[in-house]
Amino acid sequence: MTLSIRALRYVQEALRQGSIAAAADTMNVAPSAIATALDQAETAFGMALVTRARSKGIFLTAAGRDVQRRIDDLLERYNAMLSDVANLQSGLSGLLTIGYNAPVAPAFLPELSAALLAAHPEVSLSFTEGDNTSVQKGLLDGQFDAILFVEELPNPQIETQALIFAPTYCLCPADHAIASQSSVSVERIVQEPLILLDRPAARSYYLDLLAQSGEEPRIVATANGTEMVRSLVASGLGLSLLNMRPRHVPSYAGSPVHCVPLAECESGITLSLGFAPGPKRRLLQMFIDRCSAYFSGPRGAELIARGPR
Repeated sequence: MTLSIRALRYVQEALRQGSIAAAADTMNVAPSAIATALDQAETAFGMALVTRARSKGIFLTAAGRDVQRRIDDLLERYNAMLSDVANLQSGLSGLLTIGYNAPVAPAFLPELSAALLAAHPEVSLSFTEGDNTSVQKGLLDGQFDAILFVEELPNPQIETQALIFAPTYCLCPADHAIASQSSVSVERIVQEPLILLDRPAARSYYLDLLAQSGEEPRIVATANGTEMVRSLVASGLGLSLLNMRPRHVPSYAGSPVHCVPLAECESGITLSLGFAPGPKRRLLQMFIDRCSAYFSGPRGAELIARGPR
């Protein structure tokens, strides 16, 4: 037989008061509830905890005194655990772990983090980069409090909040003829040598988009990192397709690149936050709210290339 926390509290009060009736008054229950809890405890422990004297109350046995100390210790630790968890839920301190599949996350996460840590110095942050699959697995495994990812298929185990829709754009060297255009068609892009971002989900997404031209694209290089793609484009090896972009900074190669929106194309991805369903720690909810506010404002809008309207 197992004993519930409630039954242990009833037993604790009865042993402390030395009276079933007094314990019932304190716990605001019927005396039979206290008596039943005592019976259950004696059955579970296989020993008598008290001797009962009609009209005189109950008296602890030697075993009862030992069990009383153990119950007191257990319930004290249980109450401390409840208090600690309540502080974890409501407090603005502790570690927040973030997994991200957003190659341009360094363009916005440091800015968000600086403001959060300035306001709440007892918070610490941990960031881990991964692909779309690995960060979702990390969330489900309890490795992360939240993830930044591109939601493809709904997962009932992950609650999501969309942050920003990022239309696909063409990345080209700043001195390329396309750079001066307000938009460019997929048909025009496939006439050029192309550099493909070779990451899970991204590869098939971009190849499907290029296939809409009806022409076979000429892929001259692939890279699994956005900055390598940007540097290859900056060096004049070819054009590429991307979605989110860093702020107005040159590539690692040093040469400037230009983002040109796609013409008559609604294709794009939605950067989303993911987290476990249900009630959230106050710290996590604050991070979610700050991300949403950031991407609904001008700073977030700088990270995408919008086409002409």
